[in-house]
Amino acid sequence: MKRTNYFYFEFWAAILLAGGIWFVWNQAKTEENEPPQLSNHPTLQVRVEGAVADPGVYTMDKDSRLMDALAAAGGLLPGADGSRLNLAAPLYNMQKIQIPYLKDNQSPPRLAVSTDLPPAAFTPEKAAPLPVFQRVQQTSSTAVPCAETVTGNGLFLWPTDNRFLSGSDYSSTHPGIDIAAAEGAPIYAADSGMIRMEGDDGSGYGNLVEIDHGNGYSTRYAHLSVIGVQACQGVHAGQWIGAAGSTGNSTGPHLHFEVTFNGEYVNPWSVFPAP
Repeated sequence: MKRTNYFYFEFWAAILLAGGIWFVWNQAKTEENEPPQLSNHPTLQVRVEGAVADPGVYTMDKDSRLMDALAAAGGLLPGADGSRLNLAAPLYNMQKIQIPYLKDNQSPPRLAVSTDLPPAAFTPEKAAPLPVFQRVQQTSSTAVPCAETVTGNGLFLWPTDNRFLSGSDYSSTHPGIDIAAAEGAPIYAADSGMIRMEGDDGSGYGNLVEIDHGNGYSTRYAHLSVIGVQACQGVHAGQWIGAAGSTGNSTGPHLHFEVTFNGEYVNPWSVFPAP
């Protein structure tokens, strides 16, 4: 009987020992096969190359966006092709950002003076060239006279990729519509025309662009995070003119869009194409 008890003790001891050895071996194999975990860097190292003013490696805050990296690199050159950039995209450590040049390394020509532009498509031209990067335009938003004019055809496009509102609609106390647009989302010219004013409005609109369409119509694009055009610059319908933001009197990123005709406010819904 005593011998039997020793046998059971030795049997279970061997089982426990074998189980312990297997557990340690299995744990080691599991840790070996696990992918390395990325550490949370308080700062990021990013390399910016290509069509920027000052290529190089920059140390950025961990919450920085693509627009911050481009600003650190001195902004885009006039010949840069930034049509596909998401300026609000987050950065990651050791990222390489390559900004391509336009075809033939040249900027597209300015629009010539025209009163007979071809009909505009009802889809914004996402391949439109991106002008020199400016995160915050410091010039005054006072309207300036321009030597040239560019006349639109009155066929308005949506100035955003979205087709719905995230805020106030048009009313007697709100002479525009608040279109849903994330921080850094592209903003397009609703029709061809000449940039009449651009800059920090100082009265609630924040960073503002106004386009004179040369046919009695004018459009305003407010609360921008990026202004990509200059006063007296000709633009065509669907061209990238800036990026959505929340500057000025704003509670969150969106585009405040206004339309006037001969100086009188017009309901933007009345000029947009049918869905």
